Amino acid sequence: MRQSDTGRSRLAAMSILIVYGTTEGQTRKIADRTAQQAFRCGHEVSLLDSAQLPPGLNFHLYQAFIIAASVHQQCHQETITNFVAAHHKLLNTKPSAFISVSLSAVLEHAKGDAERYVDTFVNATGWRPTRTLLLGGAFRATEYDYFQQQIVRLVTNPSGKANNELEGEFTDWSALEAFVDEFLVVAA
Repeated sequence: MRQSDTGRSRLAAMSILIVYGTTEGQTRKIADRTAQQAFRCGHEVSLLDSAQLPPGLNFHLYQAFIIAASVHQQCHQETITNFVAAHHKLLNTKPSAFISVSLSAVLEHAKGDAERYVDTFVNATGWRPTRTLLLGGAFRATEYDYFQQQIVRLVTNPSGKANNELEGEFTDWSALEAFVDEFLVVAA
């Protein structure tokens, strides 16, 4: 794609690694959209699932990193936590971004919780991302068993009142696009 096709000015091409952790698939969708955007901006992008990292991958070949992980039961995926903890020294020397995906990020009464999940994660791993985004995920009650539905409904609606509006996707794609654009400029 040429510069005029994207509407964005070209930055020096970077090699970017995007590693994601997902439970129900929304974070994979977010990571994929992030990869597509970076690619359209002229960067070389590798997109990897933290649960299936190839052995012997040379992380030093990458100039920037984007890590995306969803929150379940107040923690990010173990595979992401382990990956970041193992590579935090390298991540701290290069431009890096963290996208934390949770319903708490979009619930007015729970935004402080979303921030605490990120604080806990970076304290536990030793990583200091250049940029961080709290992003809403998705809630698909029909894909959960009865007990999972009740737990998520309690978290998302502490009053206990029935609320069928909680079903669906809560990812702010415009916020993600702006975040990626900003990170690419800072990382260049």
